[in-house]
Amino acid sequence: MDYEFQQHRLARIEGHNITRARLQSQFANGIGDSGEFEKAIAEQLAMPPTKIAAWRQSEMEQAGFREGIRLAVLEFYWEHREEIRLATLAQTRLT
Repeated sequence: MDYEFQQHRLARIEGHNITRARLQSQFANGIGDSGEFEKAIAEQLAMPPTKIAAWRQSEMEQAGFREGIRLAVLEFYWEHREEIRLATLAQTRLT
């Protein structure tokens, strides 16, 4: 396997695992506010890879890390979509 591709793959896995762990710890008690969830997702997607994993210096590694972040966010959203829907419905009933 090409060294650069291997580093890209490892960075993607790392980005996924780190982001997943951050989201799980942030919403360990459930998603009660869809706005808070959206803000957390936006923060994860906007964060530069070098801020989270400074050891990932090459462009290829950073691209892989970003892919891992996006994948983790998408998976987390998909797994909690019903919770998010219920939180949104609860908020609309309150207003």
